Amino acid sequence: MRCLRLIFLVLTLGSAAVAAPDGEVVCRQQFKTQNNCYRVYRPSDPARGLVVMLPYYGSDANEFSSAALTTLLAKKNVATMVVSASGYMKDDELVTLRALIGRVVQELNIPAGDLVIGGISAGGTGAVRYSEYCISGHCDARSRPTAIFSVDAPLDFESWWNREKCNLRRGNPKSYLEESQGILDALRSAMGGSPHQVRQVYRSRSPFLASEKDGGNARLLTNVPIRLYTEPDVVWMIENIGRDYYTMNAVDQAALVLQLRALGNTKAELITTTGKGFRPPGARNPHSWTIVDEPELADWIAKSLQP
Repeated sequence: MRCLRLIFLVLTLGSAAVAAPDGEVVCRQQFKTQNNCYRVYRPSDPARGLVVMLPYYGSDANEFSSAALTTLLAKKNVATMVVSASGYMKDDELVTLRALIGRVVQELNIPAGDLVIGGISAGGTGAVRYSEYCISGHCDARSRPTAIFSVDAPLDFESWWNREKCNLRRGNPKSYLEESQGILDALRSAMGGSPHQVRQVYRSRSPFLASEKDGGNARLLTNVPIRLYTEPDVVWMIENIGRDYYTMNAVDQAALVLQLRALGNTKAELITTTGKGFRPPGARNPHSWTIVDEPELADWIAKSLQP
């Protein structure tokens, strides 16, 4: 939850740049979507792979500057590309992402099979959607991810709609009612209506639909290594923000892994944690990047790349 915080926020990320030194943010203003800026962390030696990281909605390309993962990957000669945030409800955001990734894999000379994508919250939604977009034939081999990781993302747009409607009906003032309304407004605007009104649009854009045979677009991930992280601390949720399992993103993570296992994907993993979710400067929040064991994730990424 809290995955598209202040969904109506307008993201501003500075002026256009033709080129920038390593580690600085580059913006490509010819792309009109919010995810048109990126930052690349290069290893000292030529990169043998690239990890694309997509942050929380409302974040910029500096979001993971204090995370350990970029440094851990650099020690393994893997570059990291952090892209500015977006909601990934529309396909034009995937078009922008494909163009930016294509530029970076060319600059770094990343071969096919050496790209991993991941993200948190809306960024995790984008990571799964982009992978499905590529598998559907929209990307070249070098821009197509070979593995995915996602942290507590909304993955079933129909379920997400229903969760936020449920939260509004309950009306608990602690449960971010304004955010729920913002998410519903964003889904309605992007999709053209509710899941009941425009079923086919939700079927084509949702990363996963539990109500569809084979999980909808989940069927595209049958052969892709994927790991989904969540910290379903329902007691904390009830006591602090008035939410429960009916209104948490954790249900999407579990349902997608179960669906992929049913489809024969033996490399679909669900990773749950306890007591690890915190936001700077130390406030408890299970919907946080800190639930990820970064050294372990770096090892998993390295193993997912070609030798």
